[in-house]
Amino acid sequence: MKELSQKFNPGTLMSCFVIFFLPLLLFLGYWQIAKGFEKKVIWETYNNNKTLPPLYERELLEFKKEDLMYRSVSIKGAYIDKSFLLDNRIYRSKKGYEVFTPFISINKKVYLVNRGWTNNKNTYFFSAPEGHLQIEGIVSPFTKYGLDLSTQENLGGFPLVLQELTYSLASSLLEENINIENLVIQLSAASKGSFEPIWGPAELKAARHWGYAAQWLGLALALIFLYLYFGFKQSLKK
Repeated sequence: MKELSQKFNPGTLMSCFVIFFLPLLLFLGYWQIAKGFEKKVIWETYNNNKTLPPLYERELLEFKKEDLMYRSVSIKGAYIDKSFLLDNRIYRSKKGYEVFTPFISINKKVYLVNRGWTNNKNTYFFSAPEGHLQIEGIVSPFTKYGLDLSTQENLGGFPLVLQELTYSLASSLLEENINIENLVIQLSAASKGSFEPIWGPAELKAARHWGYAAQWLGLALALIFLYLYFGFKQSLKK
């Protein structure tokens, strides 16, 4: 063992390189594994819940908020024609908008509805259907949509073109008497006022994260082999 240790001499520079990058690569690998299991749970919950019968609004009060996620719902009410257009949404290699519009139920609760994607640039096209109607969709968390690019374009009032949309931002941009619920209803394609539905419960599935994990851990393994190779190679030169 002593003789072997004397033959192993990778050098200070190589050792410092490995000490810095090996923990980083291992961390990224295991982080992606954890993200994969997290997305697996999300997609399984979504796939299980979307097959259940839709809940009506009066039934929503019987569930905790976390138990409502990814459940189908059916709500009666009317749109409030104040839409948010989330910009730079790519679908089938085309850039367009994801359209969010408030919907007030017959019980006076206000929900933000994701009506889907469109690349139509005419502002009148985003007008919500008028009158009372019944919509169906899937309940999802009000996570941050889009990227914060610190830019905002206003098309002369509503509809507003935004680079990002959060619960606090949506609440602040609507009138003070419009208090939206802290969730989003992903409108079904069959409901009136819908565009192209592109939403999913998570952008990436578990397999993609595990593929990234394999890449990071593979790089870590390659770094270990290189470290051993150069360590013994350097000693043989002496």
